Amino acid sequence: MTGNRVASVGRRVAPRVLLASMLALCGVLGPVAAAEAATAFPAVDSAEASGGSTYSTTVHVPDGTALAVDVYQPAGPGPHPLLVIPGAWWAMPLDTIIDRHRELARAGYLVVAYDPRGLRRSGGEIDMTGPADVSDASEVISWALAHTRADPDRIGMLSSSYGAALSLNAAAHDARIKAVAALCPWTDLAGSFYPGNTPAGTMVTFQEVIGRLNGRLSPATRDAMARIRSGEDIAAVRDWTTQRSPASFVPELNAHQTAVFMAGEWSDPLVPAGQSGHFLDALTGPRQLWMSPGGHGDSSAREADLLQPEARVWEHATDWLDHFLRGRPNGAQALGPVLMRPRDDDRLESYPTWAALDLALRAVQLEPALPGADSVRLVAGADSPADSGLFPAAGRLDTVGLPPTTVLPLLVPPLAAVWQSRPLDTPWALRGSPRLHTTVTGSADHGTFVSYLYDVDPLGTARLLSHTPYSFYGQPAGRPLPVDVVLPATAWTIRPGHRLALVIDTADHRYADENPLGATLDFDTSGTRLTAPARTG
Repeated sequence: MTGNRVASVGRRVAPRVLLASMLALCGVLGPVAAAEAATAFPAVDSAEASGGSTYSTTVHVPDGTALAVDVYQPAGPGPHPLLVIPGAWWAMPLDTIIDRHRELARAGYLVVAYDPRGLRRSGGEIDMTGPADVSDASEVISWALAHTRADPDRIGMLSSSYGAALSLNAAAHDARIKAVAALCPWTDLAGSFYPGNTPAGTMVTFQEVIGRLNGRLSPATRDAMARIRSGEDIAAVRDWTTQRSPASFVPELNAHQTAVFMAGEWSDPLVPAGQSGHFLDALTGPRQLWMSPGGHGDSSAREADLLQPEARVWEHATDWLDHFLRGRPNGAQALGPVLMRPRDDDRLESYPTWAALDLALRAVQLEPALPGADSVRLVAGADSPADSGLFPAAGRLDTVGLPPTTVLPLLVPPLAAVWQSRPLDTPWALRGSPRLHTTVTGSADHGTFVSYLYDVDPLGTARLLSHTPYSFYGQPAGRPLPVDVVLPATAWTIRPGHRLALVIDTADHRYADENPLGATLDFDTSGTRLTAPARTG
């Protein structure tokens, strides 16, 4: 069984090229002084063809920060359902943003879009979706109710990435927000920046560079990013990440019964697959999560590049808002709390909860590549051909069924340790998070290793299904350390004749290496076990 199949989702490849996205990611659409906020977007003060209008303005919040705001008014006297859209971390192509906002206005929403503090046209410094950002969202809502034809009883938020996490945090603190469509939000910032006790160095650096290009980091944000990137005194930033994690505010969201829709991607380098699922299961109000192939934000992008298939996620997100803000009987909530499109299948599946995926956990019989050896020794910090895939290209390639690939015979000690299952007799539909248990003995008191799970065909070609790092500290050198690792979730079917392969090495370009120079890590071969969420038949 592979869950309830709900629909068939096509993969028509979009025709646009990468240039606009690359310019946006590189900060070409960079910061504009807050004083220029009224002219940063093209002036469109004349009536639209639909009878609505658009204008830009500045909203001053109590601490004096000026927020750049763009208002898209629908035709008619109102009152209109209000949709507040905080901007994402990096600038998307302006034509895409404006087109989507105008479409929402033509559909009847009064859209108020703004740059969060410290980003692009707005003043102030980046708060990373913290208390100041949450307060700003409420101030923008209050301004809209006082200055537009917005309906105070029909307020929602819609955004992607940074703005999506901000929207969830804002909804937890403002009961006026009835529904949220959050596309690829983080829900646990520490889990995103520090997976498996390991600094996600590449992602944190990327976030910091884009933040500096697109805006102004606050001293607290710069300090936290520096600490996380280096792995130094991570406990000092726990409070900082907690204040910026929607998972910290589940009781408030449940008290408000906010209708929450989220979208996520299996190969998101910022939000490990499964993070949003566990958050979803903690909610008691209307809730839904749609997982898709791709990297961060790919599933809701609109014809972003040649490799991005057209997705229905954006359309479904707006259906969710239509249902909960406008009472539209479109069945958006009826598809089930957990929707997923596997990485190798176009069909949409439905599950009652994220935890339901764990009901199919089964032990995988593994055979070590070095039979008879009690352990395999790796040289710490020496990379192997096992790899997470180059960011951000790996996510985009995943949207068309091309995961990072290697050749299993190249993975040998002292660079990598390998265990394989026997060839499968029947297909295994993996849906959820694989689990690994091993015992590691380090020659130093701290170290890092990276676990990879592969689908290996009869020719030895290995396609990456999931990966995660693990770091340990303060462990007496030479003492065996039992370790349990939960890998990010995946959705992929292993064909008959293929094998599952577990690979461990000690370095990956996405993560900071905590291994001392010259150290070694020994792994128990017979005691290493894998449990996979596999459905058959």
